[in-house]
Amino acid sequence: MPSPSKTLFLALAFSLGLAACAAPTAQNTETSLQQERQASEQVVRQLEEKNALMKDQRLNTYLRGVVNRVARERPPGSVPLKTYVVRDADVNAFTTGGGYLFFNAGMLAAMENEAQLASVAAHEIAHIDRGHVQAGRANRQGVQLGAAAAAIGGSLLGVPGDLINLGVGLGANYAVNSFSRTQESDADETGIQYLAAAGYNAAEGAKSFAVLRRLYGSQTGAQALFFASHPSSGDRLQTLTRRASELGATKGRVGRNTHDAATRALRRDILKFYNSEGRDKEAQQIRRNLRR
Repeated sequence: MPSPSKTLFLALAFSLGLAACAAPTAQNTETSLQQERQASEQVVRQLEEKNALMKDQRLNTYLRGVVNRVARERPPGSVPLKTYVVRDADVNAFTTGGGYLFFNAGMLAAMENEAQLASVAAHEIAHIDRGHVQAGRANRQGVQLGAAAAAIGGSLLGVPGDLINLGVGLGANYAVNSFSRTQESDADETGIQYLAAAGYNAAEGAKSFAVLRRLYGSQTGAQALFFASHPSSGDRLQTLTRRASELGATKGRVGRNTHDAATRALRRDILKFYNSEGRDKEAQQIRRNLRR
């Protein structure tokens, strides 16, 4: 029998039809951004009600610093960003549009250095700036972010523990965004330009996909359904490594020591959780990071 989070994901995925967006990008407007902000605030409130947002000041300050470093390279007038760390051990990040970025605790722990985390941030920021959330709303025949937010809230009910699987990752990411392969590739390209301009080693940042391939290279069930709509991690790693070279961004900031210092306590807590849940691949990645 599928887990509650997988059941939620399957229901959302099929209700949205798994259809690629007809138009990969759209023009963000004040009206569309306001709608996204209102729905995103609903997501934040529901996560706060379930104590699902991490309040660790050092961790949140570090993440905001990484996001802000990337955000300085965005076009003038871009929507301001808000970042949150979700108390979820799954390795994922997502945006609900309107400038809201959510990073699962598992993502911060699994990334090997700051350049990789910045690569994830740049990708999600690009989804916002390129109008992918707005384009998706126009092609979902009335399915609104508020409905997705309500589903997220339902998936949190009765879940114990400090580090939990909220169903926010795969389920909410698809329900809120339904990004197509074209949009994912577009966000990869825009994101790596942001990353290079911010002075990061974009070739090292691209290795975030090597981490994801190591963890989730072989998918089954709901995860296979989700990843079928995305370019493969291996293909993206190759493409972005080549682009990093073309952009002259094979050197620059990696930030391993800074990232290790900011995430060490979190990694130890998550490792305990993975060990208790028998999640061996993820535990192996965290042990690898702690040994560095």
